[in-house]
Amino acid sequence: MNRQNAPLPTSSEGLPLQRVPRAFPLPEQKAMPLRTDAAINPQFIAGTAVPPAPTSVTEVSTVQRKFVDRMLPAALAAERSTGIPARFMLAQAALETGWGRHVPGGRGGSASFNIFGIKAGADWTGPTVEAKTTEVVAGLAQTRVERFRAYASYEQSFTDYARFLQDNPRYAGVLGVREPDRFARGLQAAGYATDPQYASKLARIISGPTLRQAMYA
Repeated sequence: MNRQNAPLPTSSEGLPLQRVPRAFPLPEQKAMPLRTDAAINPQFIAGTAVPPAPTSVTEVSTVQRKFVDRMLPAALAAERSTGIPARFMLAQAALETGWGRHVPGGRGGSASFNIFGIKAGADWTGPTVEAKTTEVVAGLAQTRVERFRAYASYEQSFTDYARFLQDNPRYAGVLGVREPDRFARGLQAAGYATDPQYASKLARIISGPTLRQAMYA
């Protein structure tokens, strides 16, 4: 992925949320041999919108709802800062990490809390982790090791994501956008990901029933 250039909570439609997010902790993150977000795993490149479902439907629902519960307050704060709907950012974080299952990890299994897959470019002075990633170059998937930004919390990840978009003029066209397709296409056109199917996968998650049920059930 080319990402180095770097008063009550309401839904993105302006409706009050139907429940108060619960503070479920996410499972401890461990180093993964290969990130399985939408832009790097061959099974996503083949066109799957979300990670393959485990055999238990109940498990999927639990993981997704815990993910949304944990991330929603930070997503709402980022929405107030950027104008990007919280559900758009939740969908992108879900796409990047398989609903929180796979986050780039540091040595010894330490968590990076990097849920948007932002790489550590030359201008990044904060902590980093190294992880394998797959870039699509000239239509071919190439595996390589890249440095990713690391944070102390998921809240910091959302804050840096908002700053990353605001500080890069190429992403100006997605700030404040309210249409899922336009937002997703804008990210891809600006070079956020090399996966040619990234925009369509992201738009499907934003508009799909899974995220909506996880947010408002």
